[in-house]
Amino acid sequence: MQCTQSYCVMLEVPGHHRIIIPCMEIIRFYFGSSSSLISQLFLPPLIRETLFTNASLDYKSGRLKIELAERMSGASAADIGRISMEPMAWRAAQHIGVSCLKASTTQQAIHPQALFPFEGRTNLVASGKWLSFGDQLKATFLVYNLRSCAHPFPFNSLRYELKGARALRPKSPQSTESSDAHPQRVKHSAMDSRDQPLVEQDSSNKLAPKLKTFKTELRFLDLKHKTIWKNKTLSTASGSASFQTSQQSVDFAAVGEPGAERRVRPVDLALVTTTNAINSDAIPTFLREIVADLQSVQNIEIELLTESQHDGWSVPISLLANEDGEINPQLMIVDTHGTSRMRRASVFAFKRDVEHVCAVAIESSPVHVKIYTTTGETSGEVRDTLRCAAVDFLRGSTSDLETSSLSELIHWVFDV
Repeated sequence: MQCTQSYCVMLEVPGHHRIIIPCMEIIRFYFGSSSSLISQLFLPPLIRETLFTNASLDYKSGRLKIELAERMSGASAADIGRISMEPMAWRAAQHIGVSCLKASTTQQAIHPQALFPFEGRTNLVASGKWLSFGDQLKATFLVYNLRSCAHPFPFNSLRYELKGARALRPKSPQSTESSDAHPQRVKHSAMDSRDQPLVEQDSSNKLAPKLKTFKTELRFLDLKHKTIWKNKTLSTASGSASFQTSQQSVDFAAVGEPGAERRVRPVDLALVTTTNAINSDAIPTFLREIVADLQSVQNIEIELLTESQHDGWSVPISLLANEDGEINPQLMIVDTHGTSRMRRASVFAFKRDVEHVCAVAIESSPVHVKIYTTTGETSGEVRDTLRCAAVDFLRGSTSDLETSSLSELIHWVFDV
């Protein structure tokens, strides 16, 4: 651009028109889902291990499983999934830092260059301004803001794992503030000051990182009907935690890798699609009694294996479709609005020492729950367990909660 000499991408469109998109806007739109992702792209040389490890795609079903690098935000799971599978997306991600480094070594003004993370046709929605050229009043459209892109992602569903996830107990729908009900001590971190500003400094490696989310409209239309989910630890085997709490507030926050002693809170900024914005306390109706019951389970590690971006707890049973994509009508349900949709299912893993079992809860009235012996060692075990539960549900198998609660069954299984 004339005022700064920064880079833009120019697209020729029919009718002797042009579209000009600043490279920084392309970077923001396609890679700006979280500060943890975009920070890494500006630190060349970019290596895959700083973003993800162990990415594997089942080409037949289109199911992608990926482990995100430490401190990488789950808000960027889809973007990193595309980077891991699309050579053009990986090249585009690398090019950002490389272009900055090249300008720096040649003593030029540092303006990043950008590429689209895919090849082929797509539909873009953007806002901006028409500029005239010669006698043509609307010759060039200058993009101020990219709104949406329809290009498909290279997967049908995505399951991701986070390194360094913390163990948290979910709030019971009927929980109280009484210390008698939950005698364990609660984890607290140092308080943040009011109106805490972001500063361009290294954050502390001793303060707990925090996540700040910002709601945005759906940017990638292809993800609207694709499931993105992960595991979430609900309770550790000890069921308690204790450490000292600092009374001094933290006045500043910073993005990027922590590495200093000053009291600057490490923070990750992440975009959350408004249609997928999750209220961690909004437990789906069919799970509320189960989650409340699990509060009484002690000395057993509990992990939710189906934390999705839809409701934070469950995945659609469509994941259990056959090779032709056919869904048995019994796996459908009519919601409160009279609309037919797929039932949802949740998988809870329970572990103590070397023992490991999973409980699958399928949306129905009453909720259908089956317990299966598992190992927790293979990535495909969750899908296999879900498939077994769906088959049992279709066969009319009796729910394991006919005579006992889930917590009673789990205590019986582990003999605690």
